[in-house]
Amino acid sequence: MSASANPLLQQFIPEARDLLEQAGHNLLALERTPDVAEPMNALFRAVHTLKGTSGLFDIGPLTRVVHAAEDLLCTVQSGELALGAATADVLLQALDQVGAWIDGLADAGELPATAELDSCAWVKQLRAELPAAHGAGVGQAADAASAAVPAWVLALPLVDVQACAARPGEDAAELIAISYLPDENCFFRGEDPLALMRQIEGMRLLRVSPTRPWPGLDDIDPFQCNLCLQAIVTAPMAEIEHLFRYVPDQIEIAPLPADWQAGRAAASAPAMQAIETQVPVTNLLAPDDAATVQAVLEGQMRLLAASGDDALWPGRLAAATRALHGVIHFAGRDDLLAPLQAAVARAQSEDVASALLAFIDSLPARGLAGPLRGRRGQTSETIPQRDTPAPEARAVATSTLRVEQSKIDALMNLIGELVVAKNALAYLARRADDGTLGMRELAREIKDRQALVNRIAEEMQAAVMAVRMLPVEHVFQRFPRLVRDIARRLNKRVELVIEGGETEADKNVVEALADPMIHMVRNSLDHGIESPEERRQAGKPEHGTIRLLALQGNDNVIIRIVDDGRGIDAAVVRRKAVDKGLLDQERAAALTDEEAIQLVFAPGFSTAAAVSELSGRGVGMDVVRNAVEKAGGRVCLSSRAGHGTQVELTLPLSMSVTRIMTIAFGDRLFGVPMALVVETVRVPRTAVHRVRNREMFVLRDSVVPVVRLARLLDLPDETDVEEAAMLVVRLNGQRVGIVVGAFGEGMEVIVKPMEGVLAGLRGFSGTTLLGDGRVLLILDVRELVGQ
Repeated sequence: MSASANPLLQQFIPEARDLLEQAGHNLLALERTPDVAEPMNALFRAVHTLKGTSGLFDIGPLTRVVHAAEDLLCTVQSGELALGAATADVLLQALDQVGAWIDGLADAGELPATAELDSCAWVKQLRAELPAAHGAGVGQAADAASAAVPAWVLALPLVDVQACAARPGEDAAELIAISYLPDENCFFRGEDPLALMRQIEGMRLLRVSPTRPWPGLDDIDPFQCNLCLQAIVTAPMAEIEHLFRYVPDQIEIAPLPADWQAGRAAASAPAMQAIETQVPVTNLLAPDDAATVQAVLEGQMRLLAASGDDALWPGRLAAATRALHGVIHFAGRDDLLAPLQAAVARAQSEDVASALLAFIDSLPARGLAGPLRGRRGQTSETIPQRDTPAPEARAVATSTLRVEQSKIDALMNLIGELVVAKNALAYLARRADDGTLGMRELAREIKDRQALVNRIAEEMQAAVMAVRMLPVEHVFQRFPRLVRDIARRLNKRVELVIEGGETEADKNVVEALADPMIHMVRNSLDHGIESPEERRQAGKPEHGTIRLLALQGNDNVIIRIVDDGRGIDAAVVRRKAVDKGLLDQERAAALTDEEAIQLVFAPGFSTAAAVSELSGRGVGMDVVRNAVEKAGGRVCLSSRAGHGTQVELTLPLSMSVTRIMTIAFGDRLFGVPMALVVETVRVPRTAVHRVRNREMFVLRDSVVPVVRLARLLDLPDETDVEEAAMLVVRLNGQRVGIVVGAFGEGMEVIVKPMEGVLAGLRGFSGTTLLGDGRVLLILDVRELVGQ
C-alpha cells in the first residue's frame, strides 16, 4: 500500500525529509564549528522530533535507528564525547539509511523486509561510538536484584525459553527481563505501551497478557489499558532505562544470569530430548495448542495461494513469514528456521508463492502438524504463478511544493477579479443582444473588456510563476555533504563557499540544475583541487576552495562553479584529442588555448589518467552540456592552468512558459525555441557554397554550416529563391544556419508534450495552441540537425 492511501503517513513523509535535511545541514555545521551551540541544538531538535513523529507508525526499525542517533548526540551535547570525523560519518550514514527508508515508505507504504536486520546493524554501530563509561552506573538498582530471576521468567514454558536462545551464527548476548505494567489511564496521556515496547532493540520474547480477566464484550472500556507487557531482550540497560524514563514506576528491569536457560533446560530434559529427536510437536503441546498450530498453518496456505492484486503480494508474503516464525518459536522448533528463511528468500527472488507453500507442505513430515487442508487438496505445482508487476504499476511519490501564504493570497485576489470580469462579459452580451449598443460602442466595450481580461491573465501568469519559484538553495544544500565526503575519500582539504542561494528560479529549472552541478563539483574535487602536498609545492594554501555562486541576469538564472585548483592544461587537451581521433595534429595545433579547452565537451573526452569511481570515464562534460541545453540554457567554460577553472551555467528563469519564434513553409507554421536562436539573416543564393557534401556560408569571417529544414521535414524546398531566410542557431557551442521558408513572429507559449500516438515522435518537442485555434508544432532542432 502506497503512502497516498494513508493521509497521516503522506503528511509525515515530507516532514521527515525536511527534518533529515535540517539534521544533515546542522551536523556538517557542527563538525566545522564544534564550539557553536546553535547547530548542536538545532540538530538535536530535528532528530528528537523525527523520533517522536516516527513513533506514530509501525516503523519500529526506523525509530530505533533514530533513537540510537539521538542517544549518541546526547553524549556529544553533554560534552562526554567530542564530535570527530569518524563519529560524524556514522551519524551521516545512519541518516542516509533513514532517508532511504523514508523514500521506501513514500513508494510502498512500508519498510523493506530487510529493515529489521539493517536496523540492528545500524543501532550496534551507533552504540559502538558511545564512550566506554557511558551508562556505567545506570541500572544499578536492577543489578542489585539480578541474582534472582523474576518469577514470571521462571514460569515460562519451554518453548519460550528456547525462543530466547541465540540463533545460529549469533554471539551470545546478555539477556534482560522487562515487566511493564502501564497505568490504566495511559491512553489519555498519549502513551502507547505496545509501541514503546516494540522500540526496544534485540527483542527475543514479548508476552502481552491482561492484568485482570476481560469483561464481556459489551462491558469493555476501550479507553482503559488492561495489559501487562513482559519481554526478554538483548538491548543495553542504558537504552532500556532511557526509553522508559517517563514511566520509571511502571517498569521492572532485571538482568538474567547467564545460566538461567541451562537451569530451565535441565528441568525439562525429557522435552529437550524429544525436540532433539524430532518427536512430532503434537507430543509436546496440548491438543488445543496443536490444533491452533495446524489452523494457523492452513490459514497461511490460503493467504499465500489467494489470487488478487499483485501489489498486495509483498504484504501477504511478509505476514505469512511473521506467522510462520511465530509458530516455529511457539512449537520450540528453531531447527526449522533455516529452511524457512531459504524458502522465503526463494519466494522473494522468484516472486512466486510455491517455494513457501512447499515448505508448509513439508511440515507434517517434519513432525510439526497433521495433514494440512489449507488449499483444499491443491498441490504446490498447481498454485497460480504471479507475474512481476509492471514498473508503471508502482506507486509514485507525491511531489510537494511549499508556498508562502502571501503568494496564494495574491492569486486568490486575481481569481476574484477574473470572476468579476467574466460576469461583465455576460452583461455586455445582453446589451448587444437587445440592440442598445451600436457597432462602434460594442467594439469599444469589447476592447475595454479584452484589455481588462488581458491584464488579469498577465498578472495571474506572473502570480502562478511566483508560486513555482524556488531558491536555488534547494540545490546548493546537498553540496556541503557531497564535498565533505568526496574530499575525505580523496584525502584532500576543501572549503565550500556558497553565495546567492536565495536567488529564485522555476521549480523545474532548479531541479534541472542538480545533475549538471553534481558533475561539475565532482570534477573540481577529483581533477581540479590538488592534494595538500601539491598545493604546498605550488605556493597555495593547503585548503582548496570551491565556490558556488547564483545570480539573476535578465530572464536567466546564472550558476558559477569556480575552483582554485590546477586548471585545465590546453596542451594536454590537444594531445588527448589527437590520441582519441577527435581531430588531426594540424587542426589541434591551430586551435587557441581557449578553443582547445572547449574540447572537453566532446563525447567520450577525458583527461583523467585513470578511471575512478568519481570520474575519468568521459561521460561527464558532454552530459552536462546536453542537459543544460535541453533545458534551454548554455554552458561556458574558462580555465587557466595552475589557477583554477570556472564553469558558468545559464538557464531560463522558467521552463513553463517558453518564448518561441515561428517559421513558415507556405501555409505551414512551426515553432523554434528562442533560446537557441542567435540571429536571423537573409543570405543571397550565390553566397551559399557547397564544400564536398555540405553547404555553408560565411558570416562575419566565420564559416557556418547550412542545413535545409524543408529536406529534414520532407517539405517542398524553395531552392530557386534569390535570398534564403537563414535562421542561425547555436547547438553544442557551434553556430548552424537553418534555411527556412519565412520568418514569423515571436511569442510566449505553454509547450505541451506529444501524447497518444504522437508520443515519442522524433524531431518535435511538443505542441502549443495559437490564438486562432491552430495547433503549432514545436521543433526539436537539436534532434533534427543531429547535434
